[in-house]
Amino acid sequence: MLGTPGRPVTLPATAVPTPLRLTHVSLHRFKAAYALEGVPLRPFNVIIGRNGAGKSTLLEGLQWIDAAVRGTVDSACDRYNGIDDLVNHRHSIAQHGFELHTRLQSSAGAFADYHCNILAGPFEDVATVGSERLRIGSSDARRGTEVLWTEAGVRLTAQGEFGHSDRLALSRIDELLGAPELPVTGGDIAEFWKNAVFLRLEPTDLAQGGALRRPSLAPLLDERGATLPALIEELDNDGRQELVDMLQSVLPDFHGVEVFRGGDSRSGNYALTEDILYKGAAGKKSFRIPSWMLSEGTRRMTAIFALLAHRPGPSLLCIEEVENGLDPISVRRVLGYLKEASLRGVQVILTTHSPWLLDDVDVDDVLVVRRAVGDTTYTRLADDPTSQKSDPRVRPGGRYIDLLES
Repeated sequence: MLGTPGRPVTLPATAVPTPLRLTHVSLHRFKAAYALEGVPLRPFNVIIGRNGAGKSTLLEGLQWIDAAVRGTVDSACDRYNGIDDLVNHRHSIAQHGFELHTRLQSSAGAFADYHCNILAGPFEDVATVGSERLRIGSSDARRGTEVLWTEAGVRLTAQGEFGHSDRLALSRIDELLGAPELPVTGGDIAEFWKNAVFLRLEPTDLAQGGALRRPSLAPLLDERGATLPALIEELDNDGRQELVDMLQSVLPDFHGVEVFRGGDSRSGNYALTEDILYKGAAGKKSFRIPSWMLSEGTRRMTAIFALLAHRPGPSLLCIEEVENGLDPISVRRVLGYLKEASLRGVQVILTTHSPWLLDDVDVDDVLVVRRAVGDTTYTRLADDPTSQKSDPRVRPGGRYIDLLES
C-alpha cells in the first residue's frame, strides 16, 4: 500500500513491544536535577525549555539506566567522563552519588517501582551500586510486594544474593524474578529496557556505512544513528514498505529503499530510490541515492521511520531536538507518525526548542523545564497558572511564549 504523495499514511497496528510504560520518574543529585520528584509521563511527551534549563536531564537519567542494564554502572557513566561529572554539585560529601526512581505501569494498573542508589568511590572515579529496590503490585495494592531489596549493602531477591557491585540486578531481572503469579513479570521489565531507544542523531553517522548485524545487547538503533543499515536490514518486506510509505508521504519522489553490501559482506549501507527528471526519451528515470548523498533531514526521517516500521517497535523512543534538520512540513509529518505510534504502545519522549512545534501537540503532552538558582523543575504546561489563564483558543506554542514573558 502506497500513501497518496504529500499525505500521511495510516499504518497497520504493530505488535505491542511491551505491556508497560513509564508513568513517573524521579532524579536525585543527577546532573541538573537535585531533587526532581515524580515527573509525570504520558504515552506521548514533548519537553521544552530554554538553553541550560535541564531538558536533557530526564532523558539522560533514563538512558543511564538503559546503558547500565546493557553493561555495567561504570560503563554507563563513561559517556559523561565518569560518575563525578554526573553528581549534582549541591550534594554533601555523605551523599556522593545519585538516585534514580522509575515507575512502569500496565494499562490494567499493575506497576513496577524501581529505585537505585549509585555511589562514587572515595579515591577513584568508579561507580558502584549502593542499593536497589523493586516493588511490584496491582491496581488495588498500595505499596506492592518487594521483590528486590538491599540489606546491609547486600542486594537480595527470592533467588538469593546478587553480589556484583558493578552491575544492576535489574540487568538480570528476568532471571531473578521467577514468580509467574506477579502482576508484572521480570520478563516484562527486561523487555521494556531491551527495546528502549535514545536518539541524538548525527548527520555524519547517518551517512556512513556499518555492520549489517547489531550485537545482541545493542539497542534497535544507537543514539547517533550509525547502525541504521543494520536496522533497515532487519525489516521484513512489510516493514520496508511501511518505511517507504512514510518517506513518500513527505518526499513523494522516493519509492524504494535497499541495503547494499560493501567490500566486506558483513558491512554495508543503505540507499533510497528516487524518480528524477531525465533529458531523454524516458522523460523520468529512477536513480539509487546512497545515504551520503541524501539531505540531513532525509537521513533523520529515514532513521525515525525505520524504527517505527520495525517489529516489534521500541518500547520507549526518546529523541533529542526532533526538529533538527527538518522543514516545518516534515516536522508535522514526523510528529504525526510519532503520535500514532504512541497509540500503538510505543512511548515517545521528545525535546525541542521550538514553540511553533507545540501547536501540533496536545497541551497535556507538554512538559516545561525551568531552572532558577541552580534548581531544575518540570511542570506540565496544562497545569501552569499562566497557561491556565490563557484564552482557550491560544495553542500550546502561544501559551509557552506567554509563560516565558510572564
